[in-house]
Amino acid sequence: MTLPRKCGILIITLVLVAVLVIPILVRTSPLDQNLSLTLSQPGRDHLLGTDHLGRSVFSRLTHGGRISLAISISCAAISLFIGSFLGILAGFREGLTDLLIMRLVDAALAFPGTLLAIVLAGTLGGSMLTLMFALSATMWCDYCRLVRNMTRSLKHLEHVQAGKLLGFRTPFLVKKYIVPEILPQIFTLSTLGVGRTILNIAGLGFLGIGLQPPLPEWGSMVNQGIGFLSEAPWLVAAPGAMIFLTVFGFQLLAGQWSDNKGI
Repeated sequence: MTLPRKCGILIITLVLVAVLVIPILVRTSPLDQNLSLTLSQPGRDHLLGTDHLGRSVFSRLTHGGRISLAISISCAAISLFIGSFLGILAGFREGLTDLLIMRLVDAALAFPGTLLAIVLAGTLGGSMLTLMFALSATMWCDYCRLVRNMTRSLKHLEHVQAGKLLGFRTPFLVKKYIVPEILPQIFTLSTLGVGRTILNIAGLGFLGIGLQPPLPEWGSMVNQGIGFLSEAPWLVAAPGAMIFLTVFGFQLLAGQWSDNKGI
């Protein structure tokens, strides 16, 4: 295992420990307000200080990471399932099925994914379900095109053709010969997708149309901290650093896997 991949795994592990384990050990609610501690500097009582409402930045950071990762991983899983299923179907069947599915992909890609997410989130509200639907609406297209192109190439290999001649059913051929070959590329795309989705969630939160207060979310924390940047820079630095580290970790992991597989 090379150094970049080790660094990626280490960063992601630290982020997961911070957002999953630490909130269990440090039972401070991210919603508790204490106006007497407004904009307190980082210290022993509050590791990353407090915000303009006296809420613990550390607690909001860790709980906000749970939400961002949950939405991002859910979007990647939904997109992977839909895109892979349609991609295999289009690549294996070809003909009219391939034509209809690829035109559906073209129609979905006609709308910029981020713009569509902004419109849906602004119209339907910034709930977790809305964000998952909005961010997955075009994300599945990347999986579909990749899987479809790979399936079209793989199905002409000699062992797949031999399986057809022996009378093996299509689901068996797909499970036995197609899926194992596309898994590394799917893993890379999924890993990149999680990082990209975290950025999109943070962007929507920064614009004020993502998850709505008082729920903690990294992008909205940056937005709320901008007005106090000169007197409380930790309000922006802490969530900004978490966004950078998390996305960078997923990029390192995906990039190294991609290099190893020759993608």
